[in-house]
Amino acid sequence: MRGATLKKPVPLFILGILFTLFWLMPKASGAVQLLPHEINRLDRAELIVGTIRQPQQPPLQPGIQVSLPDNWRIRDPQFSGIVWYRLHFNLARPPEWPLGLYLPHLSVAGEIWLNGSLLNPGVRFGSPGGKQVRAMNDRPVFIVLPAGLFRPGDNVLAVRLLGDSSVRSGLSAITLGPAMRLHRIYFQRYLLQVVTPYVLLILVAGSLCFLLAYTWQQRRLFIIQFALVVSVATLLSYILDMRLSLGAQQALRTITTTIMYWALCVAGYRLADIRLRGFLPLLHGLTAVTLAFVLVVLLLGEATDRIWLVTWPHVLIRLVPIGLLIFRGWQSRGVKFIALGLTALFWNATVAQSYFIIMDWLPWDSCRLSIAGALPFCLVMIFYFAERFIASREGSRREQRAAIIAERMRILQDMHDGMGAQLITALRLARREDADREDLARHIEESLQDLRLIIDSLDMTEHDLLPLLGNLRFRLEPRLQALGIRLAWDVSPIPPLAYLTPESALSVLRIVQEAVNNALQHAQPTLITISVQPRDNTVIIRVADNGHGVIPEDRRPGSRGLNGMQTRADKLGVRLFIRGGSQGTEVALFLPLLAQGLSRQK
Repeated sequence: MRGATLKKPVPLFILGILFTLFWLMPKASGAVQLLPHEINRLDRAELIVGTIRQPQQPPLQPGIQVSLPDNWRIRDPQFSGIVWYRLHFNLARPPEWPLGLYLPHLSVAGEIWLNGSLLNPGVRFGSPGGKQVRAMNDRPVFIVLPAGLFRPGDNVLAVRLLGDSSVRSGLSAITLGPAMRLHRIYFQRYLLQVVTPYVLLILVAGSLCFLLAYTWQQRRLFIIQFALVVSVATLLSYILDMRLSLGAQQALRTITTTIMYWALCVAGYRLADIRLRGFLPLLHGLTAVTLAFVLVVLLLGEATDRIWLVTWPHVLIRLVPIGLLIFRGWQSRGVKFIALGLTALFWNATVAQSYFIIMDWLPWDSCRLSIAGALPFCLVMIFYFAERFIASREGSRREQRAAIIAERMRILQDMHDGMGAQLITALRLARREDADREDLARHIEESLQDLRLIIDSLDMTEHDLLPLLGNLRFRLEPRLQALGIRLAWDVSPIPPLAYLTPESALSVLRIVQEAVNNALQHAQPTLITISVQPRDNTVIIRVADNGHGVIPEDRRPGSRGLNGMQTRADKLGVRLFIRGGSQGTEVALFLPLLAQGLSRQK
């Protein structure tokens, strides 16, 4: 009976062992049962160490079991080179709809194979730490898997990965599932890590052009222009394919980014307009020490991505201008300052998050948000300066309209005081039966001369007085020749008078014109000399004649010519000298080269 009882359980025991082995076989080989209609996460793989020169085919030898994500810095911090990851999954039958593969993060560069077929050709490998590798660590991977590559039963997914000890190297868990569903997940990360830098580059470059066109002469905003220039360089360092070692790339990015943050901190501090004693020297000194340290590490060839951690103090010191911007916005109820401060605070927090990833305080395949975090701040900054630009343009238009109105009023006043007064006098003479025709003609002639002077003063170029006096000579000379009077012209080059305006130029021309008219009316000269000579810090304009002479002491209230010249000189704030005698009359006008002498006019 014992024998009979022993024979029955033997087949059941063997069947039980076979069933257990069958159930355990997929797990022992790392395989999982793939459900095509669901999202499947592959987080177990075999790892086989390879070489650069190894044939580019998935190896057949067994490897060690690792969990994904695999962080090389934790598992083997000093390793640089090529490894293969081999993952198994089972399919009951080929999928009936497209399947996708999504890989959130791999570093530095990797090829993906499915059942011996390469899925992403064109990946550029190089020697570890060399200059030929094209980093893929900022790009998530999404591939629609060809249906013809799948086979019923066991399928093998392999990843050939190049890593480097100078940067965070490793592989995320791989996700397989419906292509449309995975693409939505992939696209969110792609927007943050790939599209955002290009969007920022366009915005920053556009802002730079806009700001340069608007504020080229505004020294207060020069630091913003400099920050935008460095921002463009920083973004290009992330976008362009630099043929440098991976450590050198990290060091150069650290240098440009530190300079950019320094410029933005200075700009934010000035914009807040709240002064803290010792802040700027501390910021400048910290920035200089950091840049010097990074440069030394770069030259020694020992840079890694952990070089970013030396900028932790900058993350903390940036809180000062951020807090000042928020405080000013709260104090002045300025929404723009609060928005600038809050978006800068958010950006600073995303920078700290990227540092936590480098320190391995967050999951290895976490999405780095520092570049995407800059986008809200950039948008607010563009809005702020665009609003200032619009307000400035409106203010310029108002000032321009006011200047046009003021110039019109000045011209009307000049015409009223000069030509208008002469025409009114001429009109009164014309209505008198006993009017002297010569006197009437003289008043009309003087009104025409004054009109020409007004027109000449409006045509002033580069604050140069000589062309205006030349026009006056062109009009005076024919008139004097007709009267038998010779005009002597003695003019030396003089520098431009920066303070000269159409109004002040007209006053100078009227003084010269009045001096000539007085000579014609009272002195009966045969020679009139006009000279313009620079002397020390003064330009002297002289009008002299060889007539009978007009003595200034004999001026009476009715002597409008001499009194009018003195009134205009007083209004200009310059000296006027009149000397008369038997040898003739001399009128000298002293114009300063600088504007100090015109204080009374202003």
